[in-house]
Amino acid sequence: MLISCAGIGEQHAQAPAASANQPREMPAPALPYYDRGACPFEGCVYREWTARKTLVVYDTYEARRKSIGRVSAGEKVAALTGVVITFRPGVVRMNRDLPEQGLRRGDTVLTYTYQGEGVSSVWVKGRFYPAMDLAFARGPGNTGCQGEACAGTFAERGRHAWWARIRTKLGVTGWVVAEGNFDGQDLLA
Repeated sequence: MLISCAGIGEQHAQAPAASANQPREMPAPALPYYDRGACPFEGCVYREWTARKTLVVYDTYEARRKSIGRVSAGEKVAALTGVVITFRPGVVRMNRDLPEQGLRRGDTVLTYTYQGEGVSSVWVKGRFYPAMDLAFARGPGNTGCQGEACAGTFAERGRHAWWARIRTKLGVTGWVVAEGNFDGQDLLA
């Protein structure tokens, strides 16, 4: 079974689902912000993954969790779904006006779930956008936009965690930290 999540994940109750990519007027999402169903990069898929190292499997991704099993290095698992948790959003500060995006110098863009190719869910000026192309912003470590074309700069990367719900070959179903721990997550690799 192959579930592609290269794009917008299911929105948590804190950010009501918008039709397609329509922004919603709302206060900034409460933290932590849960983006259930999200797969946080271009080509990201939930399918068969192979563990890169031994991992603990938990009953939940919530802070009060308990160990229910292990996955060994090299073991294949069925990745079923995931959640990206934003503990602290990223911050893009606008250095100049960007009229085509409705942004002005001095505006602050809060970034939540990264989706790939420079696109993230964001909150700006009282609106939540399920997917905004941030190609106009110079990224952390001088990545992304370069030179005069840059209208904004990431002032803060934010703090996020990506958890995946998996099923082991022994039938144990639980949650693991997904980022950097499995091969097979990228449909494009």
